[in-house]
Order: sequence, then structure tokens, then C-alpha cells
Amino acid sequence: MRMQHVVWLPRSVIEDMRVDADQWYDKETGGTFMGYWADSHVAVVTAMIPAGPNAKHERRNFLPDQHWQQAEIGKHYHQSGRLDTYLGDWHTHPDAISNRLSWTDRACLKNIIRTPSARTSTPIMMLMCGKPGGWGLYAWVCGLMPRFFLFESLWEREAEVAPYR
Repeated sequence: MRMQHVVWLPRSVIEDMRVDADQWYDKETGGTFMGYWADSHVAVVTAMIPAGPNAKHERRNFLPDQHWQQAEIGKHYHQSGRLDTYLGDWHTHPDAISNRLSWTDRACLKNIIRTPSARTSTPIMMLMCGKPGGWGLYAWVCGLMPRFFLFESLWEREAEVAPYR
């Protein structure tokens, strides 16, 4: 039997995510998570870094302001005494009925895993699906499976979201 992953998420971060999701509703928005892995199946989010001032929000697409986010990730990393690291991302799927990762989400996760400076082989991807007053939170922990012939496959495991504080 496989142990389920758990992502501990501060209630204040959940509220910030909801406010952002409501503000950008009917376009996608998102951000990054900082924190640490308490063990191989338990992630603790300590902070959320928003999309940034030059992010691109579209109906079915979202591109964060990467330069701004990377600078903020660096600041948070140093302010935490190098304890909190990049854990992954979150974004909205407005009016979505499915809580599954899209093809674009999977491609993004493969890029994150292959990027050495991201320093994560098992990123978290959290989706907020729905609409104002009815957002659902769905977390996924992902990684790469060993190559099968020429193809690299992504494994994804649904994780429990556990609010705290």
C-alpha cells in the first residue's frame, strides 16, 4: 500500500489564493509555494509568492512574472536561513469541472523537474478549480518515471491538503 502525500497549507495562504482567484476570475492566476519537506510524503508550505507584477493572465493560460518570482524566491530562501525552498506552484482553472492536471500542467512539471536551479524532483502542483465562493483545492505531487524507450513519463499522486494555523 502506498502512503498518501500530505501538503500542509497555512489558512492565511489559502485566503490569499482565494482573493487572487476571485480578483482574476475568469482568467487563470497562480503563484509559487515556499516551505520544506518534513519527510518524503509530507510537505509544509510556509509562504506563497504571488504571480508578480508582469504576469500574463488569460482564460486558459497563465504565465507568471518569472524574473520577479525568482528574486522573491531568493529573498525568502535567505530570510528563512536557507530552510524554506521552492516546493512547487498553484494556479486556477476557472469554471473547471475536473480537478485533473492538464497537458500544459504536465509539461510545466516536467520542465520544473528538469531545471537544476528549481532543486526539486517532486514538485507540488495545486489547482484551484471553480468560481468565486466555490473554489476547490486539489494538490498533486509529481515526479519522473524512468525512461521507457525514448519517452519520459510523469507520475502524479493526488495529495491531501491539510490547512493549519
